Amino acid sequence: MAEFAQVLEGAPGAGTRARVLCVDDERQVLDGLALQLRRRYAVGLAISGADGLAYLREHPDTAVIISDMRMPGMDGAAFLAASHSVAPDARRILLTGFSDQASTVAAINEGRICRFLSKPCDPKTLSEAIESALADHRREMHDRSEIRRLAVQEVITRDRGSGLASRESLLQTLQDTLLRSPVDEAGAVYLVRARAQPAEALDLDSSTTDTLVAQIASRLDAFKSSFRCIARWDAQSFALLEPASDMTPDALLRRGQSLAEAVDFSTEFSGARVSVQATVGIVVLTRTMTEARVVMGNAELAELAARGRDGGLPFLFTAELAESAAYRRTLVRALREAIVDDRLEMNYQPIVDIESGRLHSVEALARWRHPQYGAISPGTFIPLAESAGLIVQFGEWALRRVCREAAAIVEKGFPRVALNVSVIQLLDPEFLYGLYLALDQARLEPSVLEIEVTESVFAQDIERLRSILLDVQKLGIHIAIDDFGAGYSSLAYLSRLPVSIVKTDGAFMRDFERGGEAIIVATLGMAGKFGLETIVEGVETAAMLQSARSVGATLVQGYHFARPMPVDALDAWREGFQLRRD
Repeated sequence: MAEFAQVLEGAPGAGTRARVLCVDDERQVLDGLALQLRRRYAVGLAISGADGLAYLREHPDTAVIISDMRMPGMDGAAFLAASHSVAPDARRILLTGFSDQASTVAAINEGRICRFLSKPCDPKTLSEAIESALADHRREMHDRSEIRRLAVQEVITRDRGSGLASRESLLQTLQDTLLRSPVDEAGAVYLVRARAQPAEALDLDSSTTDTLVAQIASRLDAFKSSFRCIARWDAQSFALLEPASDMTPDALLRRGQSLAEAVDFSTEFSGARVSVQATVGIVVLTRTMTEARVVMGNAELAELAARGRDGGLPFLFTAELAESAAYRRTLVRALREAIVDDRLEMNYQPIVDIESGRLHSVEALARWRHPQYGAISPGTFIPLAESAGLIVQFGEWALRRVCREAAAIVEKGFPRVALNVSVIQLLDPEFLYGLYLALDQARLEPSVLEIEVTESVFAQDIERLRSILLDVQKLGIHIAIDDFGAGYSSLAYLSRLPVSIVKTDGAFMRDFERGGEAIIVATLGMAGKFGLETIVEGVETAAMLQSARSVGATLVQGYHFARPMPVDALDAWREGFQLRRD
């Protein structure tokens, strides 16, 4: 643990006792609480919010958390809010010795705290508060255990959004098939990827997405008599496991085409006509295949190949794709090791104000140089991290690295550092804990950090995301929407999310004369009405700079001013920077 944290388990048999964590920045207060509580509870002590979070990570079974309000760095309300990500079931008691009741009441109203007590608190009052909190905790744990017992099988085996089998259920069924089949060909897997066109014509919301998924699932479910398992694989993909039948390539491709045709349909939302189309990748199961996840990785490669064919015809996994799969597995292993060993790099691209010439911020951009394959593009390794389940681990690395280097960046004249966070990482239960920890370890002021999320957040659970982003904003961190206008644009979402910056997709500058100008102008006007800053990305040339200026853009980013560079190169760039107005 960090600066100071202790576990006082008390007498023998303490393992069966309720666990209570006490957090206070005064050692004398902690000693007093320990003396009072250790006879009845397994007691943990922490002298700061960061230490408290570290303790909770090691002891997520903590039943009651008692925290002082006024502490350096992270105050009690912020600590108790952050503790939800690592000990969501704990009951929280706030001890406050000062008269600032507003923040305490606000924390209670947000459901973060079950009770607050004034300091000094007499032993009897504290004991009663703890026992009351423990009684609530035990009741909820019993109720929740019963609900889990009744629902766990359904949660594990069914996808709630589609009603089909879940990803985990498919993997288990597929693994059983691979291990038990005595024949050379055990069947086939079909991976069907559905996509809506034109996505940019839609003001997508969760109900629209749910309706589309339900329709696709219904069409695939019509094939259930021919398949062992039909499952939701990810947001846009569905997998079907077929028993061995006619395994000739022609027969497999015909069945794949039937699935694609079943998923091809048109519908209407809010007056807009939407076409859904599908591509299909197929893998024949053989005796040499032993890992279900490897099979599904091969199916994803086959589906990707189908997308590149004329007409999007189904594609059967081949030896050539097998070589590609081996290369992909090599890269996945190397990427995992590079993340763990901190062998990735972070470059920074300046964002400037073309009116005043001031330095607005820098955007952090990850780079990877493989010892054998050389520089690997983010366009390759970021999707690789997502598909291999490494994106959260990668995001945690990026957050720690940026926070470590941010202080030096500020000293070089850049007041803010922007970092893109994937939707998967944002929705991870431990995201807020990781954010608090990275800031605390780097001793970084939160206002220096800017979190960028892509427009794809608009297709997610918007209320859940709003809650997460509000917690981020409360720390003082800026929030930006990146690649705005690329497909999910919505005025309603901008008004509901705690966003302060909008960044237009760089493609609009490249296509300025073919519709990009209109989208940039609309975004500038829209953002202005909401009081948001707009950053125009993709300003690569002097001509593009003139175009950006002509529509009223002031904040721009692109190669015309600077390419991404290591943090040590920012000084030299700033000293040589001459604003080019023409």
